[in-house]
Amino acid sequence: MGRLEFVLVALLALVLAFALPRTAWAGAEYAIQVGALGDEASIGNLGVGVEIRTATYGLTIPDIGNVFWVGDYLRNGAFIQFGYMLAVPGVYCSYGEVVAGKTTCLDSAESVGYNDARWFWQYWPNSTVIDFYGGVGSANSVGPDGSWHSYRISPNPAYGWSFILDGQTVSVFNRYGVAKSLDQVHEVAEEVSGSVASSDELGPVEFRNMSYLAEDYVWQPVTSLSAMSRCTFSANCDIPYGVSVVGPNEITVGAGQTPVPNGWLLWPKSFTLRLSAPTGVAVSVDGHRYVSSNDSVALPLQEGMHYIQVQLYFPINSDNRLRFLGWSDGSANPNRTLALSSDTSLQVNYIQQYKVSTISPIFASGDGWYDQGSTAIFSTDPCWRMDAAGLEIFRGWYDAGLLVSASGSDYIQVNRPYQLHAQWTTYPVLPEVEIILSAAAFGCVYKTQPGAVIDGARRILSSQSHGDYLETLENS
Repeated sequence: MGRLEFVLVALLALVLAFALPRTAWAGAEYAIQVGALGDEASIGNLGVGVEIRTATYGLTIPDIGNVFWVGDYLRNGAFIQFGYMLAVPGVYCSYGEVVAGKTTCLDSAESVGYNDARWFWQYWPNSTVIDFYGGVGSANSVGPDGSWHSYRISPNPAYGWSFILDGQTVSVFNRYGVAKSLDQVHEVAEEVSGSVASSDELGPVEFRNMSYLAEDYVWQPVTSLSAMSRCTFSANCDIPYGVSVVGPNEITVGAGQTPVPNGWLLWPKSFTLRLSAPTGVAVSVDGHRYVSSNDSVALPLQEGMHYIQVQLYFPINSDNRLRFLGWSDGSANPNRTLALSSDTSLQVNYIQQYKVSTISPIFASGDGWYDQGSTAIFSTDPCWRMDAAGLEIFRGWYDAGLLVSASGSDYIQVNRPYQLHAQWTTYPVLPEVEIILSAAAFGCVYKTQPGAVIDGARRILSSQSHGDYLETLENS
């Protein structure tokens, strides 16, 4: 629709008012900034990110607008920021620039009303002139009240900057090249006012998961947060807003929060504990349960003592499981304490175990879980014996129908699950044979006194028809 003048352009300009001389902002008394700075490791980053929970509420003058953003001072003298804004009702340009004091709208202008939360970005080439560039999103472009959204400023292939909302690029700015940050990443809630008194309307808004793009182009979470509480333009303005810690890398900023001194450590420095464990193994750290994914668990933890528990056994199925062996640092206890003073990686070592089952009509031993490669000893009494069905002769141990051993006692190397069946063969017995076998005190007597049993059988069972029984006794 052609080149339009910014209407109420002061809102966009005041987002970074602290970087520019007061004369740039007609009618504005100050801009209050409260929030947090990331750790020193974020200095020199190539991009920044944060999640912000949208809060919507209508503003009235003297507030020009409330804004919530993540940003960086850059080593080339510039400042860049991306977040969302609430403005007093008016007409705003969706993309424009102020160069050498001349304001130009490079896109369409839209009417903004109450409770209309929209994303915005700004780039300031330097802090000594009133040049800046900025863009504003469409109506309610950052979702309804109470919804979380991620904001990232990231380099793009055209050697510029991309502004990424919830994983989608909503705008780009390629007029100036990428530069590393001069200091720590900022996350800020800001009230821009046209009065000497604050409105008490700022937020509260939650920020979480503050991160930065390291020099190796890997996104990293910040490991500590320090409070930022300052007023620009006027050195004497009151700052009724505060910052509260919700949890690691999560804060609430704005009205109703306790004011804290600028630079106050909000979230102590933490380190990453990386536990390498088989996928699915449960790990408990300080009473909080985590499950290993992709063979590891990575946790940001504060410096100091931590209590760690892992599973002694991890079931895979009814016949397979893992058994805890120990830790890579030599500890042999699945429940342990760890003094964390630096980024630490620990391997949780497990060994495969298989189940061996012995199935026998009489007592047998050898059941249990065995480490892979270990030896399982199994046993039963192989003596022949009598029952109501006849004479039972031990034939051996079988697994899945295949003979494992013909001995009553034996051993195997365990490299898989086993179900060992002790099998017996039953022979019908004529009454006169049963008398002899009973008189011989069953199989155990036969085994210890075979001559007496066989001689007695030969004297009583002289007929040829009983020869098969004698041969069975001799060969059993």
